[in-house]
Amino acid sequence: MSAHTFQGSSSVSAPRERVWAMLQDPQVLVKVVPGLSDAVTEQGGQMRATLSVSMGPVKGKFKTLVRVLNAQPPEYMELEVEGKTITGTAILHTKMTLTDLGETTRIDWVATPKLSGLLAGVGGKLIESKAKDAGAGQRYADRFFGRLGQEA
Repeated sequence: MSAHTFQGSSSVSAPRERVWAMLQDPQVLVKVVPGLSDAVTEQGGQMRATLSVSMGPVKGKFKTLVRVLNAQPPEYMELEVEGKTITGTAILHTKMTLTDLGETTRIDWVATPKLSGLLAGVGGKLIESKAKDAGAGQRYADRFFGRLGQEA
C-alpha cells in the first residue's frame, strides 16, 4: 500500500454556495473531471461513476464510489473516492475548506492517495515520482478548479 500527501490552494471565480453546489452535482463533475462518466448520486449522498485513467503505466476503467465522510456546508468537505479495477484499488482521501471571498472562493485542499493490489506496484512508483515534484498536485488541482470555474 502506498500513501503520499498532496496539498495546495486554488481559487474559483464563483460565490462559495455556487462552488459547493457544483462539487455535489454529477453533471458538473462529468464536465470537469477528465475521464469521468456515468456519474449518478445515490441515497445517502454517495456518488457512483466510471473513471477512465491513462497516466503512464496506469491505464484502465475504475468503477468509482464517492463517499462524503464529513460535511459542513458550504465551508468544509471531507470525502473518500474509491476506485476499483481488476488490478487493484485506489482510494483518494480529500479534505477541502471553502473560504468565501465574495465573487471568488478559495479552496484549501489536502489529498492522500492509497493504492493496493497490482496497481500499487505500478502506480505507487508514479505517485512517488509526483510526490517529489512539489507542484504536481497543485497543477492537477488548478486544472480541476479551473474547469470548475468555467462551468460557473
